[in-house]
Amino acid sequence: MATKTTKPLTKPELDTEVANRLRDPFETNYLGVLRTNDPLLLDKGNGGAQSFELYRDLKRDGKVFSGLQKRTLAVIGKPWQVEPVKKDEAGTKDAEIVTQMLKQLNFDTLCAELLDALLVGFVPTEIVWTIRDNMVAASRVIKRAQRRFVYVQEDENAAPALHLLTRSNLLQGEAVPERKFMVHRVNPEDDNPYGTGLGLQLYWPVFFKRKGILSWNKLNDRFGSPTPWGKYPKNAGPQEKGTLFDALKAMSNDGVIMTPEGMNIELLESKLTGSITTQQSLCEYMDDWIMEVILGQSPRGKGGGAMAAASKEREDVRVELSQADSDLLSETINSTLLAWFCDYNGLAPCRVYRVIKKDEDLKAASETDKNVAGMGFEMSIEGVKAKYGEYWEKAAPKPDGQNAPASQASSFAEPTGAPTDPTQGQTDALMQYGRPVWDGIAAQLQAMVDSADSLAQLQKDLAQAYGGLESDQLVKLMAAAFALAELKGMDDATV
Repeated sequence: MATKTTKPLTKPELDTEVANRLRDPFETNYLGVLRTNDPLLLDKGNGGAQSFELYRDLKRDGKVFSGLQKRTLAVIGKPWQVEPVKKDEAGTKDAEIVTQMLKQLNFDTLCAELLDALLVGFVPTEIVWTIRDNMVAASRVIKRAQRRFVYVQEDENAAPALHLLTRSNLLQGEAVPERKFMVHRVNPEDDNPYGTGLGLQLYWPVFFKRKGILSWNKLNDRFGSPTPWGKYPKNAGPQEKGTLFDALKAMSNDGVIMTPEGMNIELLESKLTGSITTQQSLCEYMDDWIMEVILGQSPRGKGGGAMAAASKEREDVRVELSQADSDLLSETINSTLLAWFCDYNGLAPCRVYRVIKKDEDLKAASETDKNVAGMGFEMSIEGVKAKYGEYWEKAAPKPDGQNAPASQASSFAEPTGAPTDPTQGQTDALMQYGRPVWDGIAAQLQAMVDSADSLAQLQKDLAQAYGGLESDQLVKLMAAAFALAELKGMDDATV
C-alpha cells in the first residue's frame, strides 16, 4: 500500500511587506516623502503640505461650518467613560486614575480639535508630558497645523513616519520623537497616509455657491439702482471726459456708461419673465449638497408622509454617523494617549468610549411596559429609575383599598363584617333616580319582588298595579324590578 506524502510547510516571512509603497512603479517619491493621492490637492496645491490650507478655508462658508459643528457637537455632547480592558479590582482602580487625567486635560476640547480631521483628513497634536502626583501625565495636548507635517517612508517594512518640517529642512523634515505626537486620521489609505476628509466633496459646492452669490449680488445691485449714462460733446477733451467719469462713478458702485452725443445704445433684454431666481436656486442646491455630504441629509422634502419618513431617516443616519465618528476617535486615543499613559505608569490597559444612541420614545416605552405588566410581570425600582429618571419611588399603599381602581375595589374586595343585602344598593339607586314617581311605592315594589314566584308573575303584577304610568316610566320600573329580582335570586342561591 502506497503512503501519502505531505509537502513540508513553508515558514512565514515575519515583519515584511511585499507590496509596499516604495515598490509601487506608479508612485513618484523624492527622498521618501509621500504625497497625498487627493486629486483636488494635487491639482490646486501640487500635493504639497501647504495644499491642506485649501480645505481649512472651506470653514469660512457658514453652511459648512454649521454642518461640521452639528456633527462634532453630536459626539462631544454625549458623556464619556473609561473602563479597563480586563475588568477586575485593580483595573477598575486604574480606570479611575485615567479618568482623572482626562478630566484635567479638558477631554471634550481635545476631542473637538481632533474631529477637525473630518474636513482636512488628519489632525496632528503634540502631547506635553509632565510629572503630576508622582506619575507621568499629559498636561496639555496642542493641536498643530497640517502644513507643518509630511509622511516619510524610508524602510520598506515600516509604516510611514510623521516628520516635522523645519526651517533647516523644508523638504523631508525631521523625525518626531516617539510617544510625542498623536494623529487622528479619517479614511487613510495605503497610498495616502494623510487621509481623505470631506473637503474633497465640499470644495466644488462651496466654489459654485460663492460664484452664485457674487452673481446674485450683482443682479440685485443692477436692478436695485439704475446704471448712470453720461454723454459728452464730440469735441470734449480728456479732462472733460475724466470729469464726467468721476461724476458718474460717484453715483454707482458697479459700472457706468459714457458715450459721445448722438451715439445710441441699446440693451438686449432677456426673454425671461417674472422674478429671476436662478442664482437663488443655485445657492440652495449647493447648500443641500453640502449638508448631504456632511450629515447624510437628503435634499429638501415636499411635505406629507414622505417628509416625516425622510426626517426619521436623517435622524437615524446622524446617530450612526456620530457613533462612527466617536468609535474612530476612541480608537486613535486608546492606541496612543491612553496606551502610553498606562504604560508609563504601570497601569492596567484602559479604554475610553462614548455610547451614542437615539433618544427613546418614553410614551411608546410606557405602553410596552404596561402591556408586559398585564402579562404578570413587574419592573423593579432600579429599572424604573434607569428608564424614566432617578426621582421615581414606589407609591405607598393607601388605606381602605384606595390604591386600587374603583372597578377592582368593588369587584374583588373581600367581604368584611356581617353579610349585606345585595339588593340594597339597587333599591337605593332606584329611589334616587325616580324620586318624583317612586316616593311611597318603593316598599310596595320590594314586597312584590319578594312575593312573586316567577318573572312572568312579577311582570303581570307590575302591569296591573302601575299600568297607568307613562310607557317609558313603566319600562324603567320593570327594568329596575327585574334587576332586583335577579339579585334577590342570586342572594338566595348563595345562602
